[in-house]
Amino acid sequence: MKKNELIHLHTLLVEIANDFIDRGVATPADLAAYNRLGIGPMALRACRADHEVAVRTLTTALAVCAVRDRGHDTARVPGQHLLASPPDSDDSSDSDGPNTHERVPSN
Repeated sequence: MKKNELIHLHTLLVEIANDFIDRGVATPADLAAYNRLGIGPMALRACRADHEVAVRTLTTALAVCAVRDRGHDTARVPGQHLLASPPDSDDSSDSDGPNTHERVPSN
């Protein structure tokens, strides 16, 4: 896939993520691994590999949310290692809890 095609796919996935949040299928916490990457579809100067990781991470997060929403076991969704928090992450800044109305930034 060419970089411009990957960016287009990335843009579409962000729209799906925002729809999932609006419908209550996903929360911003579900998309935290994607947001930590800091690579949105408008990060045009980011390399192709960065967009690929962002697309894979967002796709996995969306798949987990969709499977959970359907009432199925999320353990069978592949790629969940992409959603794991990095060992040195500091989650103490979220003491107020996630904002459930926060949309996915398109950077």
